[in-house]
Amino acid sequence: MEDAGLYGDSIQGTCRFMCPEKEIDLREREELLHFLEGVKDETGRFRCVRSRVVKEYSRPAAGKEDPEPSDLRPAHVLKKTVDYLLGRVAVRTDRSWSVLYDFVFDRLRAVRQDMVIQSIGGCDGIELLEKIVRFHIYAGYRLCTQPMSVYDPQINDQHTQECLKRLITLYGVVPPDHAHQEEFESLYLMFNLGQTDALMHFYDLPKHVRELPLVGQAYRISLAHNLGNAVRSLRLMEPEKYKRYPLFVCAAHRHISNIQSKTLHVLSVGFNSKSFAYPLDKLTRLLWYTDTSQASDSCMHHGLTITEQSSILFQKTSFRYPDKVLHTHHPEIDEILSPVCLADIFLQGGATPEALEQDGITKKFGTKNWGD
Repeated sequence: MEDAGLYGDSIQGTCRFMCPEKEIDLREREELLHFLEGVKDETGRFRCVRSRVVKEYSRPAAGKEDPEPSDLRPAHVLKKTVDYLLGRVAVRTDRSWSVLYDFVFDRLRAVRQDMVIQSIGGCDGIELLEKIVRFHIYAGYRLCTQPMSVYDPQINDQHTQECLKRLITLYGVVPPDHAHQEEFESLYLMFNLGQTDALMHFYDLPKHVRELPLVGQAYRISLAHNLGNAVRSLRLMEPEKYKRYPLFVCAAHRHISNIQSKTLHVLSVGFNSKSFAYPLDKLTRLLWYTDTSQASDSCMHHGLTITEQSSILFQKTSFRYPDKVLHTHHPEIDEILSPVCLADIFLQGGATPEALEQDGITKKFGTKNWGD
């Protein structure tokens, strides 16, 4: 986890609030409070609400004094803090979600910092990291169309990866039978779609974990992508199959644009012709485009020609990889996410075995024949 090893022997925090009182006093005096940490009174003057103030992330620096126990929040306070951030702040609808994201991102980073300094692991660490991972994966999808000035996907992906790897490590060292391990082992595979390290990790899992339906399904999708079978990979992750498990496809969504680009390149070589035209509506269905208009824009973005008959002329000499990959929301994923309460996604997450059975994942995509 980030900042590990920057502090001396771990200490036990004694702070009973979401933010140490010393920090609240300093930030109130210096007018450094976030607008989400207070209210305006009758005169329009901003007033601190101490129950809303959450500890900021503080970057470690050379010469900086080690934190005192009163500066650190023990595990039970960190849980309360995370539940407040994800159950009360991140679900607000009166503010832009990108603004809420910035605030929650920073405060969750401070939570992880307190965990590192106190060496909080075990079941407490697992519970905290599970909720934090859900937030980052959801944010990666929701904010994917925002400009860099608003949201940096690389930073979010970096923190998602750090939390996922730490969580996966804890699953391996803490006694087994974790309630949400199926959810997060599958998210790890989907987030690292086609990556050799993630696929090898699958074989290091205990047999009973490998045979969990969602973990097996994630492995099949990731393996298909690794082998260059993009069509099969996309077909296996169709959102319709995961209505009760929205983060599953959110985790893989960041790869979709690259999958589409690589497949267009393959098609440009395989169907290279000056006369043969490939139907645009078929390509739309094949590569998960929202509609033929989006498919057409993508093809032209890659240097391909669209005919008057709404078909594509694949020519390998014309194809080019664009300088910038365009990420878009997918209507089927939006449809899955829209009716679900955000607090449920962040704080509960996962799907029950009965839900997976109803969605046909267990029956239709069993866990045998891993390599097919």
